[in-house]
Amino acid sequence: MLILENHALSLTVRPDLGGRIDQLHDRQTGQAWLWHPPGYDSSQARSLPIGASFDEHWSGGWDEIFPNDAAGPFRGRDLVDHGEFWSQAWTVVDASSTQVSLRYVCQTLPVAVEKIIQLDETQPQATIHYRFENQSDDTLPFLFKQHAAIAIDAGDEILLPDCLIEPVVLDFSKRIGRAEKTRFPNAFDAEGNEIQVQHVPPRSSQLQEFWYSSNLAHGECGIRKGQSALLMTFDTTDFPYVWVFQSYGGWNGRYVIVLEPCTTMPYDLEVAYQNGTVAQLKPREIQHRHLSVKLQS
Repeated sequence: MLILENHALSLTVRPDLGGRIDQLHDRQTGQAWLWHPPGYDSSQARSLPIGASFDEHWSGGWDEIFPNDAAGPFRGRDLVDHGEFWSQAWTVVDASSTQVSLRYVCQTLPVAVEKIIQLDETQPQATIHYRFENQSDDTLPFLFKQHAAIAIDAGDEILLPDCLIEPVVLDFSKRIGRAEKTRFPNAFDAEGNEIQVQHVPPRSSQLQEFWYSSNLAHGECGIRKGQSALLMTFDTTDFPYVWVFQSYGGWNGRYVIVLEPCTTMPYDLEVAYQNGTVAQLKPREIQHRHLSVKLQS
């Protein structure tokens, strides 16, 4: 476990858990922004095989999903549940008090990945830089998304720019009732009544929701808690979509929002490939993407 700190922000990074940001603390207020299930022990090391069930082992924090979401065969390769980043240990290449560089070589497709998490020395902000290298002569379609589990309270607000939202799977949705695109934060319930979906209901509501956001006016998403907000910012050429998973007590009793800037839509890679909404690495291509996270009052 590694700690990156400046005067305003503290990041806990776990190389054994996919090199993920395990916790993000506001040092001014003491707010811990990332969710973990009850009983989670950050000091307990974990080792999982490729292909482990994501839901069975999900321990919150800020995972990253690559090269796919749903498991299954895709264009001659057997892809595992939520990809392989989250379950595998990453190699620490270099580390300091404000920066860590990590590396991972994929097993389900021929891609090497480097990641640098860099904490600003003066501002409550960190930037994550990614370098993907296709080590083959094949074009590789893929999905890459953030999977940041945010600790929530009733009344918190989901922050998105002007965009369109639509349910991922209508049967899962308990707020949105129609499989159509609407302009955030507006939607329709099953009876056709217009509703707004930006505010977090109480756990007792037992609701759940999951939507895709597309046609983003600019690359941003986040959560506001009172006077404070956590914001992710990115170039929409790197992440043109934001998936927003929400369990308000309804899914496995969890009370959490997962913010997911993503390269691809929908989760089915074959459908995304046919629709032309999948990301791709060309033969021997090196591709860079980046994203920043900041705290804002």
